[in-house]
Amino acid sequence: MRKKSFLAVLTCSLLLLLTSCDEVLSVVTVGEDGKKVVNSYISMGTETVYDESVTLKSWRDANLFNSKEIVKMNNLIFKIEDKERNIVVFGDKEAAVEIAFFDGGYKYKVFVSADTLSKAFSGAFSL
Repeated sequence: MRKKSFLAVLTCSLLLLLTSCDEVLSVVTVGEDGKKVVNSYISMGTETVYDESVTLKSWRDANLFNSKEIVKMNNLIFKIEDKERNIVVFGDKEAAVEIAFFDGGYKYKVFVSADTLSKAFSGAFSL
């Protein structure tokens, strides 16, 4: 009985999490064999930071996430810089970040890979 109620609570929590995610990021890259690979990421949170010193030109040198390594910068599978819209999007196999710059600061969104999220929940269901 306890396992059934645990699974029911876990399933409801998963449904609540997935329905509360307001954004999905899909990026198409080229795989090792030359074929297209669609990488899907689900939004997990957003934060606005007011810091005039960080710009589109200096974002790599700044410590944007307070020493948290959300994305491994040496394992990037994509990096997109859009100077017209002042946006940078980059990611690895596990996570992605979108940074939108404005006068006086930036707003970043953190995305987690759909595969990583799926693996995390499949591990939780195997009791």
